[in-house]
Parts: sequence; C-alpha cells; structure tokens
Amino acid sequence: MSQLGDLLVDSLTRIDAYESDVLAKREKETIHVPTVGSKLSTAYEQLRNASEYAEDNLLRQRAIRRYLKRVLSFHDHIGTAPFAEELVTELTQSEYLPNDSLTKSDIKTISSHIKKYYGAYWQYTKIEPHSNKRLKFQEWVLDVLSVRCEQVLQSNIRQLSFTHFAFTYLQPKLTLQKLVRGGETIDPNDYSIVLYIAIQQAILKSDAASIRAALLDSYRQDIGLIHNFEAFNAKFDSLFDSKTVAYTSRIVSRNGATLRMLYSGFYAHNATLSTHVFKSEDSLDYALRQHVEQEYNALNKRLDKGILRSIAFLLITKSLIGLGIEVPYDIFVEGHILWLPLILNLFFPSVFIAISRLTLSTPTGRNTDAIIAQVRDMLYGDSASKSYAVRIPRATPSAAFNLLYAVMFVAVFAGLSYVLYKLQFNIVQGVIFFVFLSTASFLAFRLSNQIREIEVTSSSQGSLSLLRDILYMPFIYVGQQISYRYSKVNIVATFLDILIELPLKTILRLARQWTQFLNSKKDELI
Repeated sequence: MSQLGDLLVDSLTRIDAYESDVLAKREKETIHVPTVGSKLSTAYEQLRNASEYAEDNLLRQRAIRRYLKRVLSFHDHIGTAPFAEELVTELTQSEYLPNDSLTKSDIKTISSHIKKYYGAYWQYTKIEPHSNKRLKFQEWVLDVLSVRCEQVLQSNIRQLSFTHFAFTYLQPKLTLQKLVRGGETIDPNDYSIVLYIAIQQAILKSDAASIRAALLDSYRQDIGLIHNFEAFNAKFDSLFDSKTVAYTSRIVSRNGATLRMLYSGFYAHNATLSTHVFKSEDSLDYALRQHVEQEYNALNKRLDKGILRSIAFLLITKSLIGLGIEVPYDIFVEGHILWLPLILNLFFPSVFIAISRLTLSTPTGRNTDAIIAQVRDMLYGDSASKSYAVRIPRATPSAAFNLLYAVMFVAVFAGLSYVLYKLQFNIVQGVIFFVFLSTASFLAFRLSNQIREIEVTSSSQGSLSLLRDILYMPFIYVGQQISYRYSKVNIVATFLDILIELPLKTILRLARQWTQFLNSKKDELI
C-alpha cells in the first residue's frame, strides 16, 4: 500500500481501539428520561428545523445551542447546576437522543463544560469593559460549548481522523499562492488553517462552531487562557469569512467526490467498510463498488427528503409573510384580498421545487469506475502511478461575458415582471413572488449540487440544460444572496424561538416537575 493507504488503515485501527476503550470504561447503568410532552416537543423541533434549513448533521448541535442561549443569562451570573440534566431531557424528548443512552458520568461531564465556559465568560467581563467585545466572546462561548456538549453525546474522533487523512492527500496538491483571492494577505503559517476549514466545510458539511472547536483542540487553545482564546478566535473569524477560504472550499468540494466516498465508507459513524477490505486490490474494488451503489441509493432518499423539507420551509415562511405583509397590504391598499396572486405566491415556488426533482438523477457506472480507479491509485499507487491533479476553477471570464451575463439577468427579470403585471400582481406581491421563486431555485440548485459532489467525471451539457441555466441562473444568484442574509438574520426562526419555543419548553418543564411531584406523593402513600 502507499503511504496514504497506510495512514488510512492506521487511523481506522486507532478509531476502533479508542471506541472500544471508551465502551469498556462506560458505565452500565443509564438514565431514563420521562416522556411527558415528547410528541409535542418533537413536532415543534421538526417545524423549527424546517424553518432553519440546516444540514442534518448540525440539527442536534443547533438545538443544544438554542437551549444554552435560552437558559444561560449573560446579564446576571447564575448557577448552572440543573442545566445539564435538563438539556439531556429536552434532547431525548425531542428525539435528538435515544432514551436510556446516557449515564450519570455523561451528565456530570456536560455540567462541568457548562460551568467552565460560562464561568470563563464572567471572568472575561471583569477585564473587558466594551459591550461589543463581550457580545462576540459570548458567541464564541456558545459556539464551543454547544460542540463540547455534543461531543459527550457522540465523539468527533472519526471526523478529526478523516480531516487529517484528507489534509495529507490535498496539501501537496495545493499551494497558498494559488489559493489567495482578492488581494488578501494570508500568513503562510495559517495555510494549514485555511485548508483545514475548507475540508471541514466542503466534505464534512461542518459549520463555524464545529470547525472552531476542532481547531481550538488542534492548536491546544484552552478557554482557561482567556487572552489566547480571544486572539485565536478573532483570527479564526477573519479567516473563516475570507475570500481565500471560500475559494479553497470550492476547490476542495469540486475535487472531493472520492474523498466523500472514503469518508462515508470508512469514517462515518454508520460506515459499512472496515480494514478487512484491504486483503487485496480486488476485494477493495468489490467492496467499494457495492458501497458506491449504496450511496447512490441513499442520495436518492436524501433528495426526496430535501424536496419535502424545502417545500415545508417555503410554505412556512410564505404563510407567515402572507399573513403578516401580503394580506394586510391587499386589504389596506386594494380594499380586498387579491386571491390569484396570493395563491400563486403560496404554491408556485413549492410546485416548482417539487417538479425540479424530476430533473435530478444519480451518476452512472462510468462515475463509479472513475471513483474506484482514483481510490486504487490513492491507496495502492506509487511514484510511477497516475497522479490525479486537483482541478482549479478557470480565471474570471472577460468583460464581454460579464456584460452578456448582466444583460441576460435583466432580460429574464424584465420578462417575468411583464408576466406578473399581466396577472395583476401589485408591487408587494411581485417582490414576494421574485423572492420565493429565487429561494426555490437556490434550494433546487443546492439539492442538485449533492449529485455534483459525488461526480468525478463531468457530464456533458445539452441544449436543454443550457437553456435552463440561462433562465434559472439569475434566480439562483438572487436566491443565494437571500439565503445568505436569511441565515444571518432568520426572522422566522427568531419568531418561533420567542413566541413558541420559550413558552412551550417552559410549560413542558413545569409538566415534568409536576409529574415528579405527583410520583413523590404516591411514594409517600405506600
């Protein structure tokens, strides 16, 4: 095997040893959580997740962060003793966590994390008078603390081991000079951080909080040394938001199909492959081919699920906006509700994204053969074997192409505006239609990108595909901008957090406490 192949086998062996050791030391007695209100809590979380449209692997971490933000006061220093057990209860009742899966030592570990990071924030307030810096430090604390709590529920050793493997493979193929964008100045010593962030973003779909915590571990930055913690996080924010990291992430994503298959096959928590497949190249080829076909089937299921989540997201947000803006505007300005624009605004984007599923299909056997060939070269190749170069995006097109793209952009929007005018849309209804059609186009584009992410071979583009790109690219671009800003200030999610989640979780907590009280009274009567 090659040096990279030896690294893969060695990392899998270390993962197995680590997980076996943790399992052997784990307490046998687990904690059972009462299920009072679990159906209601689960239903709310599904609604909340639909409004946020986050990656599946981030949903539990986001739920932990929302809980911590809700219960931790950053105005008054409060005690944190009951929060760990209450967090586990909420996660179990919302079906983020199987019942009877955690032990008392797990809750004790979570509690110590909460106490440590929350206490560090109040230590920081003693030395930092500026409110803006305090707010930023608070966000860092919530980010890292939410990840630390989830790591108690599920270790991240598999993600870290894969990142090291992917980093070893990609680092020799990419140089910092090729990656720096827009005249940015990147310290050569930070090149490793740039590539690390790109791998986590592009392959593992990690968010800023997960990557932040992983890098803090890698560089041994503990929150106990507050100034070092602050400086490192400030550097991370600067790099994470840079054009260089965004560009590097696109390169890694475009060249990451084979790495994704290796991750899902060997490193993921539900991985189906092990070191036993390395008996020979033929056994690896057979096992890998089976795995790739299974991934194609799993992708089809994810696309179906993604379509349903996208439809739910569009219907929820559009319903709230329709009730809050469109209907009141119609009544106030027009004197009555304009039903045709209202119905089209409500259902057309959802119908559009449902129809787009018909255009999505998984790769062919040619792509499977290319993946297997690349894995074989990666794990068994030597210096004389074929080396797969990393494909770098082409340089920015000429000014003439940019002008043509702008003309196409204006023409498409002008044509649709004319159609809406003929359908008697007013200005507010027209803006809402553009916003939601653009959002639907971007969501459909994101789903189709899941197919491109596992393609090693490039598919040819026909005339229909070219026409589709001409018509939809402007909407995809606008949808991307809307999605980016929406993720920064999610009005619908904020609405749900304040008006539904806070009172709902408070009522459920009181119901659990009342149930415990009644049970204690029953015990007294025995």
